[in-house]
Amino acid sequence: MFVYKPSNAVQSILFSCLLIVCTSLNLSAQNTSKYWVFFKDKPTTKFDPYAYFDAKAIERRINQHLPLFDWTDLPVNENYITQVKANCAVYKMHSRWFNAAVVMASPEQAQRLSALPGVDHIEEAAPLQLEVASMEQVESALQADEDEDILISQTKRMGAELFAEKGYTGKGMRIAIFDVGFSGADEHAAFHHIRSRNGILKTWDFVKKEENVWKGGWHGTAVWSCIAGVINGRNSGLATDAEFLLARTEIGSKEPFAEEEYWVAAAEWADKNGADIVNSSLGYTDSRYFPRQMDGKTTYISRGANIAARKGLLIVNAAGNEGSSSWRIIGAPADADSVLSIGGVEPCCDYHISFSSYGPTRDGRLKPNVCAQGRAFCAKEAGVSAADGTSFASPLAAGFAACAWQAKRTLTNMQLFDALEKSGNLYPYYDYAHGYGVLSAERFLNGISSDPTFSFTKASIEEGTISDDISTSTSYTSIEVIVSDTSNLNNESLMYYSIMNDKGGLDSYHVIKVSQYNPISFPTGNYATGSILRVSYKGYTTDYTF
Repeated sequence: MFVYKPSNAVQSILFSCLLIVCTSLNLSAQNTSKYWVFFKDKPTTKFDPYAYFDAKAIERRINQHLPLFDWTDLPVNENYITQVKANCAVYKMHSRWFNAAVVMASPEQAQRLSALPGVDHIEEAAPLQLEVASMEQVESALQADEDEDILISQTKRMGAELFAEKGYTGKGMRIAIFDVGFSGADEHAAFHHIRSRNGILKTWDFVKKEENVWKGGWHGTAVWSCIAGVINGRNSGLATDAEFLLARTEIGSKEPFAEEEYWVAAAEWADKNGADIVNSSLGYTDSRYFPRQMDGKTTYISRGANIAARKGLLIVNAAGNEGSSSWRIIGAPADADSVLSIGGVEPCCDYHISFSSYGPTRDGRLKPNVCAQGRAFCAKEAGVSAADGTSFASPLAAGFAACAWQAKRTLTNMQLFDALEKSGNLYPYYDYAHGYGVLSAERFLNGISSDPTFSFTKASIEEGTISDDISTSTSYTSIEVIVSDTSNLNNESLMYYSIMNDKGGLDSYHVIKVSQYNPISFPTGNYATGSILRVSYKGYTTDYTF
């Protein structure tokens, strides 16, 4: 066989040409930005929801008295897509819900895109960095008995025994998980019970555009196990009999151009394929946005999450791990009004775990909504491990939500949202660290029933001072909290209290350990008329209005 080998001179010319081409391509890539291209309208062709949606998606709409489809479900105009493809550097995707396409384009191309007849407007999407809402695995710091304690407590503290007694295991519920990947989960023993009954209905990697999601890291594997896994013969999540849609929506824990459009595309996919619940343990914060933008309606991902909720899906999202950082507050899409945002508490007790992000949203709404354990024992790529993060509190809550919805299947997603908030062990007390507290199966199934554990008493306090041989006295009124049962004041029970202003926001909130019968008092002169003191102690909550 004849093989042509160019001379050194020809090789030099070829290399120079290749260098010019590569440099040109590199400069072209450097001069492009990402844009959302929004269209003016949609085609008026007939749309058949029964042909497009999975039967479970149709069932969800019927059960929640929603229309079988609306304008956002209609397809994007193919002619518009063709025109956009001809006028951009890279065509990435399009969204029915937003009636938009996502592209990479140069400034000149962006101008041409804006002028296309079907285009309403375009928005530049700046580069961003994504952080999964998890922390390092902590197996090296734990002994086997501690691991076992964590594994038991992560479901027990939410009422696993009561759900199991009633037969609520998530059966009939369909849960979509959006994550960075599910490495090893296709063979892991923690999911054998799901694979053996063909409980994985669909998978899709929105990054690579393929079905294989068994890559990308152990984060998604750990998250899934906190919803439905079985580890060492114990359930690591509550919804062991649920069905699953697994989506890889991000490339890794940190990347310079992570894309919210993958999340939105996955939400449309989950809706189409009949999901009831979406768990997302991802968050977007200071690598792209300013705190003032955490208002639930600015970011694409939060806007997409709210649209998903309007389709009848329950969206469950980690609050984030910024509590110990300068950012501190929750990120997107946990800031969205219709997203059930999950904070984390310590394994030992119901106290805020240090890294869990705080509320409220920038526009003053309560976040997080509820909490679950912020340290969990999970499956990973090749084994098991304890891990820290609201990434794991969120799926624990999603598994709870699946069992809860199975128990009360006639609820709409937002009725369930409200019922889950009311099932928090602190409800109706709330604050910006704990929300309404840890989810409780007893409260969800049987309502709140608690005898008073404390009372308010008004006391007159007189204080005297001596200065330059002159004594003076002042008196003031104080509201004292008096504990009812003083037989077990061991400095371990927690009392939560907050001061609410007349606008419904919290001016302050605190948690104290109770070691005496009158653990705290509130001088009335320190608080504006109409301010509300709310205290929660051992499951009992009541108010005092100044």
